Amino acid sequence: MRNWLNAVSLFLFTLLLAPSAQAAADAATCLGCHGSMEGAVKVDQERFSKSVHGGMNDCTMCHLALKGAQHQGLSDARPDKTVADLAAAIAAKSGSNAVAQAACVNCHSDTYQTYKASVHGQNVIVKKSADGPVCTDCHGSPHYIQSKSSKESSVNHFTVVETCGKCHEEKFMSEKYGFSTHVMERYKESFHGRKLRVGHPGAPSCASCHGSHDVKSAKDPSSPVSAANKITTCAKCHSGATEKFVAAITHKPMHPIAHWTELALIVLTMSVFAFICIHVLLDIFADIRERLFRKGDKHE
Repeated sequence: MRNWLNAVSLFLFTLLLAPSAQAAADAATCLGCHGSMEGAVKVDQERFSKSVHGGMNDCTMCHLALKGAQHQGLSDARPDKTVADLAAAIAAKSGSNAVAQAACVNCHSDTYQTYKASVHGQNVIVKKSADGPVCTDCHGSPHYIQSKSSKESSVNHFTVVETCGKCHEEKFMSEKYGFSTHVMERYKESFHGRKLRVGHPGAPSCASCHGSHDVKSAKDPSSPVSAANKITTCAKCHSGATEKFVAAITHKPMHPIAHWTELALIVLTMSVFAFICIHVLLDIFADIRERLFRKGDKHE
């Protein structure tokens, strides 16, 4: 009889405890604390709800290795081998929470495989270097990631140039990997860059030519901007592109002659416009003065 009562008591206790354990791991519970905290551990509930991950109700899908007494009982989830191996590989780059960043692979496995084969992924995962970007370097905090179509997204067509520039404008990066120190400046000065700046949807950004998760070194034969593939890449927008055409498109610093010629043309153009404006103003002034003098002559 006593055994039967114990079994019933245990069953009822389990029924009562299970819902509370489930509730303890949901986003609302986590935000109850993290929504009011300050610093890196703070999560803005409103921004999170508007992000692409705002509909996810289980924080432990990413936070697979909760630490500290305050998290006891919330979840017993642990990273699998894929996540654990990736976390170890990106630890030099990711900083404090490599497991949470590596957990992206659980939902984005195809993207991860593409990234792993890229020049960025090879740097971070294979070479264990802190030079290449991990997911959050480009997309931002997983709590606030916006759809690529949103202009608030850091990888939107019109904002991705600035995102790439965070690394590619760094002098030590350009010196270490041999790309131009003026790569971003030259792009922004180019016809493509100026067209993008005024909001033209057809203007190419970095990802349009170089790719995104699959970025390869320009020396890699499979890269869309390698010498062998440049014509094909340019031809996506410029049908009939030739070797001479693609040779003119470069992020390298301008030759001094071309640089000073461009400046001279700008100065000449502005001078002509200034001369025309001054000439028109003087002509208007002369016309007004002549009319006033004519009126004065009539009164006399």
